[in-house]
Amino acid sequence: MDRFENTRVFAAVVEAGNFTAAAERLGISRAAASKHVLALEERLSARLLNRTTRRVSVTEAGRAFYEQCRRILADLEEAERSAGELHNEPRGELRIIAPTNFGLAEIGAAITDLVLAYPRLRINLTLNDRVTDPIEEGYDIAISVGRPRGTSSSLIARKLNTSRRILCAAPDYLARRGTPRHPEDLAQHACLTYSYLDTPDEWHLIGNDGERVVKVSGPIVTSHREVLKTATVRGLGIAYGPVIFFRDDLNAGRVIEVLPKFKLPEATIYAVYPAGQQRSAKVLAFNDFMTRYFAAAGVGG
Repeated sequence: MDRFENTRVFAAVVEAGNFTAAAERLGISRAAASKHVLALEERLSARLLNRTTRRVSVTEAGRAFYEQCRRILADLEEAERSAGELHNEPRGELRIIAPTNFGLAEIGAAITDLVLAYPRLRINLTLNDRVTDPIEEGYDIAISVGRPRGTSSSLIARKLNTSRRILCAAPDYLARRGTPRHPEDLAQHACLTYSYLDTPDEWHLIGNDGERVVKVSGPIVTSHREVLKTATVRGLGIAYGPVIFFRDDLNAGRVIEVLPKFKLPEATIYAVYPAGQQRSAKVLAFNDFMTRYFAAAGVGG
């Protein structure tokens, strides 16, 4: 069997988590995928995968080999792309993972337009709120709201846009509980918190006289935009979250901005990808397209 094909199939199995999904992705049978991996293990005289009836797990030797071969495969793919007659056209599969809330609307619409602009691209989009290292998980790009902590030298984080955050509440809630005039007033209110904040129970507000930190509490802390929106519109309290979450409700008068003279720390949206992919045509196209798209769409405002 072809050595390169054996390695390519092995990498696909690691990334997919099982032979069936990998075989479907590569357009081969499950039996063929299994033979490729067995041939690779025999040639290396090392067990690379532990197999069960439902899933495979990677051995220590398999993980070390995968890290090496993933880079080699990426380099080979880039070399083939550069040598092709359409050497600079983004094409092939682009595996992306993004936070669930972010992917509900913003990246979903953007991905559609990206594919229309680059029809040779095939997007494999996963939505997951777990912090992800794209190299470990086999993704080309991970979207991160806020710069990932401990980003290693093997990863690059490119800024796509910033997301403005606001405080807002339903008119009914403010009629019942009163409208805060100063940041300190928030301590007496029911506060609905977005759990992506570094300190969900401490809200930072920036005014002309500097930054103020207010300890808050309330009935809901959530990472889910629809839960935060619904609770706010139904008058459960004052919400802290990205303005994009509430734009339609603000325009319709279902919620009102609270303490608008104070600014909240902005969240920066990054594309995180392996350093070896920085010259990849499809990664470059994604980054450039998304930067322009979000700026034009006003996602950060």
